Amino acid sequence: MASSTRQSRQAAEQSLNKLGKLTLTHAQELFAVSNALLSSSQLRAALSDPSAGSAGKTKLVEGIFGQKLSKESIGLVAEMSQLRWSATRDMALAAESLGVRAAAGADKDLDKIQAELFAVQQVVASDPELELAFSSTRATAEQKQELVKTVMGKKVSETTLLLATQAVNSKTYKRFAEILEQYGLWIAEFAGESVAHVRVANPLSADQLTKLAKALSKSFGRELQLNVEIDKEIIGGLHITVNGEVIDGTVQTKLQTARLQLG
Repeated sequence: MASSTRQSRQAAEQSLNKLGKLTLTHAQELFAVSNALLSSSQLRAALSDPSAGSAGKTKLVEGIFGQKLSKESIGLVAEMSQLRWSATRDMALAAESLGVRAAAGADKDLDKIQAELFAVQQVVASDPELELAFSSTRATAEQKQELVKTVMGKKVSETTLLLATQAVNSKTYKRFAEILEQYGLWIAEFAGESVAHVRVANPLSADQLTKLAKALSKSFGRELQLNVEIDKEIIGGLHITVNGEVIDGTVQTKLQTARLQLG
């Protein structure tokens, strides 16, 4: 991410925090802005053009979104249009990340949301046909959103359902499961945590999970949200990924290493 976009995203996050009490309506509105920007290259170019006047941009935001969004969201989007973005689509992606942060801020049980997102991600990732249906470019966004509602129904919270239905519109990544994973990372960032993706051959007990969480938090110097995936192929041990850093203590890796050493 280029420095100008990084700085602008940080400024936009600060503006979001100033709104005070965040609601799912804020999240829905920011997702609507992101989707509108991603669907119109002309709108993206107009609102991210550094040479355009601030008054003109604000008027454009009000003209397009004025009847659809709250005054708070209109003000936030107008502020974002005044910031510098390295690429025209960066503002759209920033609006999406702000929507996720707003959804997180509106929900009191972030652990539950993270657990639900991870569970949905695992279900979809393990079913190629379902993954293909969610990621298909042939189906409309409305059709994919209805599929999300059909698959999840009342099994997840309102917040998780909103995030999953937005994920079918997202262009952050190509695969639906990857988008949900990114949402989980943004929520962890909002909560001041990092996510540890743990792969094991067999389920861990509550005591083992507690001890692992404490050990990893001490090692990385911050709280970590554990997402545990059962993977029979690793045979035994643990494979842990935290922000791109890998700790591989699996039997599978040890066997592969031994084979290489034996030639």
